[in-house]
Amino acid sequence: MLMSKRPGDPGYAGQWCIHYRYNRNLKPGEPNTCEAGVDYAAWDGVKHQSRPCFLDKGRSKPDAQSCPKLRRPTEQEMADHERWLEKRMDLMGVVSVGIGPWREAHKGKSAAEVVKCPACNGQLHLSISVYNGHVHGRCETEGCVSWME
Repeated sequence: MLMSKRPGDPGYAGQWCIHYRYNRNLKPGEPNTCEAGVDYAAWDGVKHQSRPCFLDKGRSKPDAQSCPKLRRPTEQEMADHERWLEKRMDLMGVVSVGIGPWREAHKGKSAAEVVKCPACNGQLHLSISVYNGHVHGRCETEGCVSWME
């Protein structure tokens, strides 16, 4: 089942109903619904931003359709999410600066290596693509960083 957020991530973003989930990678036979069971086909023909799922800082937009399952995030849930997001971005900043020399040393070639994570000292798996220079990384430490450029 696709989730609206990863278990353990605190709070909810203020941009959508807490039941909303992005179903880009649906598998055959998997329902295209939100976590409350509302079929997204109910909104076919409705402009994307007029769907009830999409909010503005936790509030429904003026021209939004209605949904009986809509559950807006509370102020506390949005604040919790923002604090969590800021911490994640700070962590990514530390790692981004810390791997700068590695990125530069491997510029123009493909490489994969496990290095010491600049954020937690754990094992950071890095790879860089010769094609576009994008770096992918994943730390083995629970709750640390992972990203794809």
